[in-house]
Amino acid sequence: MPKVALGDLELFYRLDGPQEAPLLVLANGIFQRSEAWDALLPYLEGFRVLRYDMRGQGQSQTPPGPYTPETHADDLATLLQALGLEGYTLLGLSNGGVVAQVYATRQPSGLQRLILLCTTPRLDPLLRAKVESWRWALEEGGTPGRLQVALPWIWGRAHLEAHPELTGEEALAQMLASAPGLEAQRNLLEGFLTLEDLRPRLARIHVPTLVLSGEEDLLFPPRYGQEIAQAMPKAHFRVLPQVGHVAPLENPALLAAEIRSFMEAV
Repeated sequence: MPKVALGDLELFYRLDGPQEAPLLVLANGIFQRSEAWDALLPYLEGFRVLRYDMRGQGQSQTPPGPYTPETHADDLATLLQALGLEGYTLLGLSNGGVVAQVYATRQPSGLQRLILLCTTPRLDPLLRAKVESWRWALEEGGTPGRLQVALPWIWGRAHLEAHPELTGEEALAQMLASAPGLEAQRNLLEGFLTLEDLRPRLARIHVPTLVLSGEEDLLFPPRYGQEIAQAMPKAHFRVLPQVGHVAPLENPALLAAEIRSFMEAV
């Protein structure tokens, strides 16, 4: 299992594709493992793809928290340096998109393009209330409680209509098996809830940026993506039709087409 030691922290990563191919770095959603991108990978042939588990996720370690966006951005910078990777496109999903925004505001020399997927630049009162409900459910009902409360915010209507089994016991058991431990979930949620309004800092990002929102994303509706794009000098905003919060699982072919078109643009 490939891991990189960052001081006293080990991060798990996967690096696939030919060494000479364009490099795409993927930053996970808040409770995801690197396997969450598996459905997308077959559509990214011809690219080199780096996936990794942030601290507290998947096969990475769970040090003391909270895990703030700034901390995650530090980890990403150190990981890329340790692997000797330069000249890449960074794609961040959800909390990974928050981390990608923080990272990009630091103007790292290796960043060539940026894709922000189903994410937000800030915590408004409504979004804070949603995430606080997840934290309350975690404390009252453990991981099963948190999963049940989060479920209707994650999937898009069209996807659930096509796959009603996702609300059943078997799907819940699969999500439970892949979820981080209780301590890690607390650290991840507490870190996300420290998010400040990033919009004043986004003007520092001068690399070409694609902001994508799911039309049916109830957690981070498209207005958050619009706010990001409006705050950045080189950002383009697009809405993915009939997609909820987890585009890599709901419509990987559509997402890959957007990624490919953006990365191959002159």
